[in-house]
Amino acid sequence: MKKISLKELKKIVNTTSVPDKNVEVSVKTIIDSVRQDGDKALLSLTKKFDGIDLQSIKIPISEINEAEKNLDVQLKKSIKVVIKRVEKYHKNQLPSDFKIKEKGLTLEYKFSPIEKVGVYVPAGQSPLLSTLIMTCVPAIVAGVKKIYVASPPTSNKKIHPSILGTLGLLGLKDIFAMGGAQAIAAFAYGTETMPQVDLITGPGNKYVDTAKKLLYGTVGIDLPAGPSEVAIFADSSADIDFVKKDLLAQGEHTDSKVFLITTSEQLGKKISANVKTGFWIYVKTKKEALNIINLISPEHLQVMCKNPEEISTKAIAGTILLGNHSPAALGDYFAGPSHVLPTGRTARFASGLSVYTFLRKYAVIKAEQSFYDDNQESMKTLADTEGLVYHSESLSARSNRKKNE
Repeated sequence: MKKISLKELKKIVNTTSVPDKNVEVSVKTIIDSVRQDGDKALLSLTKKFDGIDLQSIKIPISEINEAEKNLDVQLKKSIKVVIKRVEKYHKNQLPSDFKIKEKGLTLEYKFSPIEKVGVYVPAGQSPLLSTLIMTCVPAIVAGVKKIYVASPPTSNKKIHPSILGTLGLLGLKDIFAMGGAQAIAAFAYGTETMPQVDLITGPGNKYVDTAKKLLYGTVGIDLPAGPSEVAIFADSSADIDFVKKDLLAQGEHTDSKVFLITTSEQLGKKISANVKTGFWIYVKTKKEALNIINLISPEHLQVMCKNPEEISTKAIAGTILLGNHSPAALGDYFAGPSHVLPTGRTARFASGLSVYTFLRKYAVIKAEQSFYDDNQESMKTLADTEGLVYHSESLSARSNRKKNE
């Protein structure tokens, strides 16, 4: 790892939020191609980027069933355990509608699942079964009825059989062989084969993340979830071997960003000698460390120090893992919360994927004549002050109706 100063760190994290113009140009071309030519563009782009000739992007149900049947026994057992844990956690997130009643007015706040969701499951490096589970299970718990899944055909020119088998276990059958920015465009606009969705979820590389950002508004987007990140704050009490392995684990992801913040210069030097990627910075106090953590606003924050709660209550991160025995990998695979998290400093304003990602929230208002009798003056004053004449008359009409009867 390279030791850096605070000035150098600021330059690194500020560069993270600057769009790559070359990537944007490429992604815009891909989006336009899919929007105009649909399935033809998807098949052409798959051949161009993956070197694969597909006859159709839709995966037959028989292939999904076969993959589920052929899942390794131990793998199937592990998948079921994780699904159960993630399901249990997210069921506890389910919100309740509420109602407020006052004289002449009833206010309600309701939650309703989004109708059609597209889930993107990366598979460029490896079949990310954990991402599939961490994205699809919250959608199922939220009550989404139409879940469409896309994953690139990178395993012997097909979607990886373990991905198909896991989708089969979840009861999901609308699966499409498409990857990259073209998959995001197909979700957003629909094609002859791929239905248009209302919301796109799931992480991806810089091309996928850029496509999601460019298409936001045409379609809903879960959150900015690009290349992965971890920041570890460790003092002299941290287990050096744990710190080393946790940094190396995060470095396995393509284009990942890895940071170590430490009050122990000795620990920093030892880690630096064993971990070749990423950056580390020496600080004198926890307060200084907290300022740096919040500057980075990482996807994953591991706090490996004495009294880690002191940091966690004020830290900004996609998820916070406390103590020597809480690596990011625990959250990635098994703990329960979704590991689809905000990256690129967006944890300052965005939250990780959850049941709430898949719910529409809306108010229902029902007023009666008596409400206008008591509140007409206040409502009309605001409309009059804003100079919106017909707004004012719209309210006055209800109040005057009783007088004119």
